[in-house]
Amino acid sequence: MADDGAQTAKNVAARVWDWTGYRFIYKKKERSRSSEGTLTYTFFCAQNEKEVTKEKLHPDPRERRARIKMDRFPCNGYLRITVVEGEVTLGIRLTHHRAHCQYVDISIDDETKKLIDAMKDSPASAIWDRIMREYPSTEITRKQVYAH
Repeated sequence: MADDGAQTAKNVAARVWDWTGYRFIYKKKERSRSSEGTLTYTFFCAQNEKEVTKEKLHPDPRERRARIKMDRFPCNGYLRITVVEGEVTLGIRLTHHRAHCQYVDISIDDETKKLIDAMKDSPASAIWDRIMREYPSTEITRKQVYAH
């Protein structure tokens, strides 16, 4: 998704997440058969049970890590955004067959990443202590800090 239409579609998907609480993940881009300048970007609900990928285990059992899995649902959620080059109007089709709990973003925010990177020579415990002092209500975990 490197072109302007792709960035527009990505921005719309982010707004849909803000509005609905459902996060949509980019899946594919299709060019219209009837109109060369028309592209459709398809996103799937991040919690759609049909989009679960098979877990790949590290070959060395000692290197395997336990991961918390996101709840998945039979929502058949997808978002299609149609962009016509040179036009300011978008076509948006949102389908979501079953309501479920909203997506919770558990990724580390950019500010915390910068702090971790700045303290990269410090022990993980010192980094964690500082994060707890500066951001006491953070949702990130020690494991995330250690992994980053």
